[in-house]
Amino acid sequence: MFRNSLPLLSIALFFILVPSAFARTFEFLPGAKFDPAVPTLKQTVGHDWGERITMHHEMERYVTALERAANGRAKLFKYGETWEGRPLYYLVIGSPQNIARLDAIRAAMQKLADPRNASASEVNSIITSMPAIVWLAYSVHGNEISSTDAALMCAYHLLAAQGDAVAEAAMKNLLVIIDPMQNPDGRDRFINYFRQSTGRWPDADTQSAEHNEVWPSGRVNHYLFDMNRDWFAQSQLETQGRTKAYLEWFPQVFVDLHEMSTNSSYYFAPPALPWNPNLTKTQLDWLSKFGRNNAKWFDRFRYDYFTREGYDSFYPGYGEGWPMFHGSIGMTYENASVRGLVVRRSDDTTRTYRDSVHRHYISSIATLENAAQNREALLRYFYDYRKSAIDEGARETVKEYIITPGNDPNRAARLAATLMKSGIEVRRAEAPFSNPKTRDYFDGQLQAREFPAGSFIVSLAQPAKRLAKTLMDKHTPQDQEFVNEQRERNRRRQNEEFYDVTAWSLPFLYDVPCYQAEQNSSGNFTVLKQPPQPAGRVRGEKASLAYLIPWGTQSAAAALADLFRQEVRVSSTDRGFKLNGTNFPNGTLIVKVADNPADLHERMQKLAAEYGIDVYATDSSWVDEGPNFGSRNVNYLPRPRIAMAYNTPTSPNSVGWTRYLLEQRYGCPVTVIRTDQLRGADLTKYNVLILPDGFGYGNALGDGAKIREWVQNGGTLITLANATTWLSEDRVGMLPVKREKRDKAKGEKEKSKPEPAPPVKSDVGRAQPSAQTKPADENAAIEKAIEPNDEYPSSTPGAIIRLKVDNTHWLGFGYGETTTALIDSDRIFPLLRLDQGTNVAITAPEGRMLVSGLMWDDVQRQLPNKAFVMNVRMGRGNIVAFSEDPNYRAFLESMSLMFMNAVLLGPGH
Repeated sequence: MFRNSLPLLSIALFFILVPSAFARTFEFLPGAKFDPAVPTLKQTVGHDWGERITMHHEMERYVTALERAANGRAKLFKYGETWEGRPLYYLVIGSPQNIARLDAIRAAMQKLADPRNASASEVNSIITSMPAIVWLAYSVHGNEISSTDAALMCAYHLLAAQGDAVAEAAMKNLLVIIDPMQNPDGRDRFINYFRQSTGRWPDADTQSAEHNEVWPSGRVNHYLFDMNRDWFAQSQLETQGRTKAYLEWFPQVFVDLHEMSTNSSYYFAPPALPWNPNLTKTQLDWLSKFGRNNAKWFDRFRYDYFTREGYDSFYPGYGEGWPMFHGSIGMTYENASVRGLVVRRSDDTTRTYRDSVHRHYISSIATLENAAQNREALLRYFYDYRKSAIDEGARETVKEYIITPGNDPNRAARLAATLMKSGIEVRRAEAPFSNPKTRDYFDGQLQAREFPAGSFIVSLAQPAKRLAKTLMDKHTPQDQEFVNEQRERNRRRQNEEFYDVTAWSLPFLYDVPCYQAEQNSSGNFTVLKQPPQPAGRVRGEKASLAYLIPWGTQSAAAALADLFRQEVRVSSTDRGFKLNGTNFPNGTLIVKVADNPADLHERMQKLAAEYGIDVYATDSSWVDEGPNFGSRNVNYLPRPRIAMAYNTPTSPNSVGWTRYLLEQRYGCPVTVIRTDQLRGADLTKYNVLILPDGFGYGNALGDGAKIREWVQNGGTLITLANATTWLSEDRVGMLPVKREKRDKAKGEKEKSKPEPAPPVKSDVGRAQPSAQTKPADENAAIEKAIEPNDEYPSSTPGAIIRLKVDNTHWLGFGYGETTTALIDSDRIFPLLRLDQGTNVAITAPEGRMLVSGLMWDDVQRQLPNKAFVMNVRMGRGNIVAFSEDPNYRAFLESMSLMFMNAVLLGPGH
């Protein structure tokens, strides 16, 4: 037995120990000589390039050592901290002359970025005298590991290489900003798992535990967000620090380095379709220029690569996308991942960690070479990009967007703040004004309108015009060639190639009133320098009876959560009332002086100021209209004691979005419980249970008998997306409707109708029939014959739809007749009957439902007038079922209040 195992052991040792030896002797750039005064990674942390996976504290030690040894050629900046307290750094590298004048360079980039503040002579002086800026960003996904070590090798190369033309040109002509680890929390999570699961030697088998990390994976940050989708929402601390730093430097080139599947090769620009129409052809030309130079280097090392496939430049929330709309040449680089130290690929080749590190290092050096050779052209391009944006905004049809306070002024202010954090100029109206040529976002009628003080105006005649336009437009169309190809793939039931959502219009995501103006507004406007701060106060003197907080805003929901944390007793009315001439809406909070702390008035003053809400003091409960405070329509609200399913089978993103929203946005404590422990958990400690999106609840929870009993005893169960599907399964039966299959009968009926004439002007991405001749009858018969008998509708790739809301139901409190939501699935649920429950939110009728993004025709026929948010009474408790995730990426502000209604008001109903 021992003798037979020797050959296998020898092979294992060869493939595992030899790569480590290679890592010690391998020349990352053959022939290069390095200054021994600059420390290597091994001298600083104990392992060589590609020999081990560098952790955050090791990276921190090394970049600090590089700064010390750089002799004035590098400066280290801390730009933020993660949720877990790990510092975020970027290292600025350049010639001593350039490092000595960082403040002047930063000021010069601000001049180029806003041509309105720079004369022609200033611009020419900057372009002839200043370095271009290249920002290299690594490891935003923590388990995409090779880029951080490549970042450290790149920094070492720039500071230590001797007689190297590329390094010399880069140091002279560029400022290189290296962000070596964008997601330290996720990266250290991955490395800890890898080291814990690795044996005496790393294992090349992709089936081994070390290559298959456990939930939630290191891809995401502490709150389990994919931060490569967070750039315009900026919900996460890491993104907030990064975008703030970006807007200080305005780099001309921005590269985001990633990893992809083990069996891939390497991807760099130019990107695949679709191409966001707000970007420019000049940018595409630059992407090709950088791609060709990368190809030259990869050919030199005989490394495979691909371009124009898989990775697009459409969604503005990517790490390469958001910078592109500011004028950077933004690029994503994707590297085949080892997910460890060595792996055997499907083609029987072995890839080591060092191999992956080397590829990212080479692409980084190639990028710097091309940028250094084109310093002046890049600076000129950047200035022209920002200037042409102003010119476009001045001459195009839509001149500005006008955001009005609506029924939640603080939500409108949040939208204005989101735009400002993205470097978009926003003005506030200090007095009422009018505009003769405006269109709203729904009916599109051109008409004159009056706007109140406190409205926000976003002019398109500004340097950030292209980002403002793509974020604020109703719909961003995709290349028709790409759409036609995806339609054909859909017809053939092949996987479609949408890389991300197809809609993100902020006025729809926030559900605030917004108008497109075709004439510039005149009035008393202030350019905001700081995000608007909501203001609130207690109206009236110290109350002897109660304080009233009108419901219907996110701020009121956050204030209620604060009152719960203070253990203040609160009631809520299910019917609006009128008191002392003031109308109070459904859901209004009643905080009675009796049974509450003696300093209640001071607490309410602080609450009003902190959350920007008006609180009304009253000494009388005699109402002019509606129920009195002692009515059965007034419910005492128990403090929510929230539990949430955690770990498999839940979606890490859904868990993270929900937990972040509860804890950070609304201040609600939540206990996360492993899903497989819920069957044995003491659920009597909780009155709210949230099941996030996820596949496989049946395996963890079975028929849900324990949860059913808990609901019947008064619990509020909230299910999101696929958790709602589990509720509807036969053996569970807690939701009395089942997810729909594709409605073929309706499809055939629709096909038999004459094709309607196309609209004069289409501003929504409906998948219109292509301009082709109809197939012959025999082809149609074949297509019908090969269609699957039993299938779900087409999946919708992230489109925004309109919902009808029952705002008399407590889940709909605070809403008007409609709101918006995002659909990113193929889930459709029929309406509940009156004896089954309440359809709180229903998809709008056909023709009025889709407002932004792309949706296939079969879904546009089947999805209208279907259940989107359902409430089912069960015993003394409630089930609240969302067909989609209302907390999607924490940017779906339109659904946030409805989710919080479920959490905060559910236990009182």
